[in-house]
Amino acid sequence: MVLIGSEIDIESVKEKLKRNEAGAIVMFLGEPRRSPEDGNVVSINYTAYEEMAVKEAEKIECEAKNKFPVLDVVIMHKLGNVPLRDISFLVAVSSPHRKEAFEACVWITDEVKKRVPIWKEIIYEGSRNSK
Repeated sequence: MVLIGSEIDIESVKEKLKRNEAGAIVMFLGEPRRSPEDGNVVSINYTAYEEMAVKEAEKIECEAKNKFPVLDVVIMHKLGNVPLRDISFLVAVSSPHRKEAFEACVWITDEVKKRVPIWKEIIYEGSRNSK
């Protein structure tokens, strides 16, 4: 399942991934952060070429299912302004075993970051508004 631009509901994702054959559900949650390198970030504004983003994320989902012994995959990314401590990105995987679920989740997360056309504009406290 791929959703770009939607709200992220962790409980519904978890319920979607539950299966009798699933011994593991692994979930990555990404959110805007402050760091010494980034400065006083207050939010991130995400934009995307939505049609292409969905198609590329669906390709990644399919590749993951062929590459790893997973049962199901969920990829979600919010668009618009996302404040600190709010979830902007989710990758979740169910699998019979934890090792494969963790490996698939890491691989999917990296591929989405590399390949899916989603851009971010970092919003700072005060007048500093782009990076």
